[in-house]
Amino acid sequence: MKECCNIIRDNLCFCWAQVKAKWHDDLLIGTEHTRKIIPDCRTPQMENANGLTQEEKVAIVCSDPKFGMFSLMKYHLRRGYTNDILKKKNTFYCSHTFSLLAFLPIIVFIIQWSIYIALIANEVREYDKGFCPNDSTWEKKVIMFAVSMLYFVRSFFLWDNLTDRTRLNRMVPAVDIWIMLDTFQEFGFNLIVYLANIWIIFSNDEVQEMILNALAMEFLMDLDNEFETMYLEYLPEVGEDIYDNVFITPAQNKEKLEKRKKNCWFNCARCTFYLPFKFLVLSLLIFPSFCIFMAIYGPLCK
Repeated sequence: MKECCNIIRDNLCFCWAQVKAKWHDDLLIGTEHTRKIIPDCRTPQMENANGLTQEEKVAIVCSDPKFGMFSLMKYHLRRGYTNDILKKKNTFYCSHTFSLLAFLPIIVFIIQWSIYIALIANEVREYDKGFCPNDSTWEKKVIMFAVSMLYFVRSFFLWDNLTDRTRLNRMVPAVDIWIMLDTFQEFGFNLIVYLANIWIIFSNDEVQEMILNALAMEFLMDLDNEFETMYLEYLPEVGEDIYDNVFITPAQNKEKLEKRKKNCWFNCARCTFYLPFKFLVLSLLIFPSFCIFMAIYGPLCK
């Protein structure tokens, strides 16, 4: 019994230490992974990034949460417009050229938020049953319970995603507001989609509507990552160019950030995003408890 209690205590202490590290972390620098979480951990070391294949470089670009639709658009404005990669391949890809001419990455961003806001507004407007109607059949209550528990399980992977994808050896320079927007879009949008799906399951009367609307939200959540993956699938050379010529090491990122702090507008933007990031971390911590609450409240009151 004593040994069991010690195991539980050690795991909870490890978890709390990681939460403290994440809370004090700077999302733009990623200082969490530069020091030990607890004394028993191995001293963090930079892995050798030399000799990576093209596929590995593309995978790192796709894995960086700071490299999203705004960063891709910025790449086209600063490097992609020359079409050097298309000329080397002696080919023409519409997705590359019209990403610049038609602002395709920005359109994807607008599509995500437009559909999300429209779906939520429609659900809120049509729901008129009060706080606890308790008028659904047992089958719908079971679905409510199952979905809440599904997101309870997934909630821990949301946290792991935040941890794993901020420990990269090379990253896009986090020195402007567009990088901040991409980062919050990657983590924050996923969280609010999960919250919206729980509400959709609770508020809808028809099983088909529950499932279809929830699937639509899941599709919406991955729209930007799917665009980035498809784009780099046709032009992996772009991913390699981004890794080699745009991405920098964490140490270089920190140095650039220190210089950027002299800019008044950047400091204002960074301070503006400070509280939202802390709120994001807090929301990820609370989300498992919220899912458990909905697994009880939802079936009782649906």
